[in-house]
Amino acid sequence: MRFLRYLLAGLLTLAALAGCKKTTAPQPPVSGDPHTFIMYMVADNNLWRYQRANVEMAKAAVKAGLPDNVRVLVYFDGRTDYLSAKQTTLSEIVLRDGEAVEQVLIDYGDQDSADPAVMQTVLKDAARLAPADTYGITLAAHGTGWFPPELINVMNQRLPGAQPFVPEHDLRRPDDALTRAFGPDGDHYMTLESLAEGLTAIPLDYVIFDACFMASVETFYALRHVAPYVLTSSAEIMGDGIPYHKVLPVLADNCYTLEQRLASVVNRIVDYYAGQPYPSATFVAVRTGGFDALAEAVKAVYETAGEPTIDAIQPLEVIPTNHAFFDLRDYMQNIAQNGQETAQTAFDAFDRALGETIVQENHTERVYSALGTWGGGFFDANRVCGISSYIPREELPVTRAAWLETEWARRVYPAE
Repeated sequence: MRFLRYLLAGLLTLAALAGCKKTTAPQPPVSGDPHTFIMYMVADNNLWRYQRANVEMAKAAVKAGLPDNVRVLVYFDGRTDYLSAKQTTLSEIVLRDGEAVEQVLIDYGDQDSADPAVMQTVLKDAARLAPADTYGITLAAHGTGWFPPELINVMNQRLPGAQPFVPEHDLRRPDDALTRAFGPDGDHYMTLESLAEGLTAIPLDYVIFDACFMASVETFYALRHVAPYVLTSSAEIMGDGIPYHKVLPVLADNCYTLEQRLASVVNRIVDYYAGQPYPSATFVAVRTGGFDALAEAVKAVYETAGEPTIDAIQPLEVIPTNHAFFDLRDYMQNIAQNGQETAQTAFDAFDRALGETIVQENHTERVYSALGTWGGGFFDANRVCGISSYIPREELPVTRAAWLETEWARRVYPAE
């Protein structure tokens, strides 16, 4: 039966490829099963104008022509221009007299979009109003990976009761930073647990984070049951965000599998930014089903590893002291090299598991960061695999204690 299933899948794939054969005459977009793309825009913060521009990009894609099986819905919580009051609406981008417009489906009034119950309601409303076989979502906001709200607000101290407050990791950005960092709605952020809770409202096929640092292994592991695929960045995303006018046509292309489309999206984003004034981007698409095996492989590395040489490991931001985000593969390779003779075997197994988990990774030669600085700057992306990791350090006890409470750390890190 399994052989017949694979044979049937192969025949269907060949048929699809034949149906997508190039011809000399322009062809209309190929329709397929119903596909709803949801833009969840948490814009009650200083990113609102960038997110409005993202909506305009999506409108441009709809105007240019998407297959008729694809519907684009926008949940927007924030200002729409400098003079307007905040709006919290669910709209659909539709064509009207040849122009793409936002048709309001629901006006929610003021609510906290960083509340998982609110997110669940919005996603259920979207699925009810635009039912589909394939659901994708992009979440646009500030984001700092696995870091919980109390650490994002940089009120953590080196020692309990120490004065003055000294942040272990400076996660602040200047108000006019060129990068975007999930949350906040006002001053409310979502934890990984509440984010996972909010996203389980409907059967999502893929999740895209248009938010900085969300491609952390801690984040992916916490969201591994939310959707089969996640696409995002392990570093900062430039303020313009994901170029939806380039991405939506790829996501809507029924000539290819969803996995192939997501791989192409990674390349489209990086190619787009490579041609911008600040040529900076690093993106990855992953199979969330691979993270249990990856966790076992990382655990095996830790069991034979030595201590990390922090200064030799690829950082993913330009925090002047105490980097918060490091490349996962470079970290594992470093501690394996510093460990027992069997550590290399464990690292090789990790490398294979990592390859099975990553669908596609791409990045520019250098990546821009504004984290913890007032001027920003580029770092060389010489050893970037697409997924970040935190490195716990004894001299940073507050953040270390918070990291040890993550689901990922409880799964992989040696008990103390």
